[in-house]
Amino acid sequence: MALDEPKEGDVEVEADGFKFYLEDLAFENFDSFTIDYSDNWLRRGFSILPNGMAKESSC
Repeated sequence: MALDEPKEGDVEVEADGFKFYLEDLAFENFDSFTIDYSDNWLRRGFSILPNGMAKESSC
């Protein structure tokens, strides 16, 4: 994931007023994505996971 300008061939997807740009290969291979944010001592930041593969907490 990067904060960047769209590139040639990227696909624009809008959800809840936010625009996302996906590489066409990712868009073709996956139906949906989950955007997850973690703020713990081990990992902090956003992750984009295809098709609801969000990691559940093991604690």
